[in-house]
Order: sequence, then C-alpha cells, then structure tokens
Amino acid sequence: MAVWLWLLAAGALFVLEVVTADLLFASLAISATAAMLTAWGGGGFLAQGVAFAISAIITVFILRPIALREMAKRSPKTATNTEALLGVDAKTLSVTTAESGQVKLKGEVWSARSESGRIPAGQSVTVVTIDGAIAVVRSKSTND
Repeated sequence: MAVWLWLLAAGALFVLEVVTADLLFASLAISATAAMLTAWGGGGFLAQGVAFAISAIITVFILRPIALREMAKRSPKTATNTEALLGVDAKTLSVTTAESGQVKLKGEVWSARSESGRIPAGQSVTVVTIDGAIAVVRSKSTND
C-alpha cells in the first residue's frame, strides 16, 4: 500500500513541477520516488521517511541550486518591457527638446525628451533610456 501512496505523491509533485517550473517539486518528487523504492524493497515507515528526508535534503539543497544555475546559463537573456526599447530607432513626430516632444517608437506614439539639444520633427533618433512613460532620445547624427 505504501508503494502506491509514494507513487501517487511523486506523480502529484511532478504535475506541480510542470505548473511551477522551479525544480522544487521535482526535487520532492524524486525524494518520494526514493521513499517508494524503499517501501518496495520492504523498508518500514521509518526507513521510508528517512529515505525521503535524506533525498529531499540532497535534491533540494544541493542538486536543485546546481540545476538552476545551469538552466540560467543556458537560457538566453531576453530584454523585456522598457529594456527592450533601449537602443531602438525611432522617428520624431514633433520638435523634441529636453522638456518635451513626441516620437514614433515601434509603431506607437511616445512622449519624448531629447538627451541634449533640439531635434527637429522627422529626424531619426535612438532611445537612450525610458524615464517613466517618456522616451529619452538622442539624434542619430550624434551617434555616428
């Protein structure tokens, strides 16, 4: 009976891991599998608990951090939100100064400020930073 309970626990933990993708529940599922194998080998309740505890300590505190580090190394760093806009080309829709202006950035109209000086309408610019909802831009002619 204990074998089936550990198998059920391992299965449920693997399902939770699919939802979270953090390797915590996978570590515990591996520990439940170790306890299941102990039960299958004839180990008593105490032996099953010890097998679960020892393997949980090993998988959660030793193997999981190593696996997370390796996964982080292999996953590409993708710029998101405002980070994805840095360095992107835009076009000024109005005269852009250090105080105000507008640019068309990735198909959307943004409020803008010039990093330095006055930029006429229709000029190509590069996004230097995003300050709240305002794109701070630099004239492309000063980039070259």
